[in-house]
Amino acid sequence: MELSVVLISKNQAWNMNRLIGSVLQNTSAISSREIVLVDSASTDGTAKVAAQYPLRVLRLRPTQHLTPAAGRYIGYKHTTGKFILFLDGDMELVEGWLEKALNILRDEPEIALVTGEVVDLPVEAKTTDKPPLSSNTPTGTIEILNSGGAAIYRRSALEEVGTFNPYLYSDEEPELCIRIRYGGYRIVRLEYPVAYHYTAVRDKLSSLYGRWKRRLYLGAGQSIRYHVGSEILWAYIKERGFGLIPALGLAMGAIALIWAVVFGERFWLYMWLFSVSAVFIGDAYRKQSFYQALSSFLKRIFIADGTVRGFLLNPLDVDEYPDQFEQIK
Repeated sequence: MELSVVLISKNQAWNMNRLIGSVLQNTSAISSREIVLVDSASTDGTAKVAAQYPLRVLRLRPTQHLTPAAGRYIGYKHTTGKFILFLDGDMELVEGWLEKALNILRDEPEIALVTGEVVDLPVEAKTTDKPPLSSNTPTGTIEILNSGGAAIYRRSALEEVGTFNPYLYSDEEPELCIRIRYGGYRIVRLEYPVAYHYTAVRDKLSSLYGRWKRRLYLGAGQSIRYHVGSEILWAYIKERGFGLIPALGLAMGAIALIWAVVFGERFWLYMWLFSVSAVFIGDAYRKQSFYQALSSFLKRIFIADGTVRGFLLNPLDVDEYPDQFEQIK
């Protein structure tokens, strides 16, 4: 089998026709291929819509640990393609990208992963809202450190360095990318869109809160905990330890508050409040927007909170993740 396509979903029936249609269209010329949708116990009929198409549908059980990484992990285990394309349930594969990516992987064995530009569009976007594409435009590649949810992988590289960690609530792609690079492989991005991503505005306060509620800020802390004692730890902290500095700032604020309560000395608490206020005001001035500064401030708090809580979670053995699902089709 040359190509496996793994789609992951969670309550995204609204996009199944668009996603699956784009995959079928762009893989029609590949005779040796398989398509699998791994659904994380959706309650909106996602699996039912997907089952109308010529692909396999695996529905994870609601009682097991469900994450986007778990969908990728199960999809990897239940496919056999030499190359594996992963796409999220709120995406649409862009015409022309897959052929270019496959040619790179066929010709350059030291490359383990190819991704592309992801074009964010509002959920309600129509065909006319997509930016124009030109198949005649020369397409170059850029060497990068990390990829997102839309990318194609070389299976042999994943067999060597390990696949997605199904227990990570988030940041599973960057964590895997670090292992890939430490394995001696390259990661490249085509200067051509790989997918349209239909999503809500990420910096909206409601979106940030929704991600926090779904535990999507825990991944960095979990990854740090998993790699304690390994050679990858410091590389990961250097690249992905965004939450450590704001976490340290919050810890200093907590210490200053305790000091004020216990000893009645409020100087350090006032200094901490002044520093935080100065940073916030400076950010608002730089962005010329109180709302954007508030969004950025709240995001830092959520990332710090997630990093700490993720680190405190007990790391579980990837090989013991339950291989449980209902095969809808």
